[in-house]
Amino acid sequence: MPHPAGAGLPSDTAAAIAAALPDDMGVRHISVHSSEGEAPVVGVYLESRTLALAESSARALWAAAADTLLWLREWPLLHAEVPLMPAAY
Repeated sequence: MPHPAGAGLPSDTAAAIAAALPDDMGVRHISVHSSEGEAPVVGVYLESRTLALAESSARALWAAAADTLLWLREWPLLHAEVPLMPAAY
C-alpha cells in the first residue's frame, strides 16, 4: 500500500484499525510492517475456514477500516494474500 507522496503509516495504525472493526470479523491480531522505499504491509491474523475466504475477509476488513478511518484511503490496497506456513505454526 504505497502512499502517493511516499508517507509511512502512522505508528498507531494497527491499533486504530483494530478499534475501527466490528467484533464479528474474526480478527485476532493486526500488525504493521513499514519499510523505506517499499509499500508498508498490514498483517492481519484472522480465523477463516479457507484461504480464499481469508483473502476476501482481508479485503473486506481493509474496506471497513477505510470507511471509518478516512485517512487510510490514502493507501490503496494492492493485494491481499495468505502466506503459506508450515503446519507446525
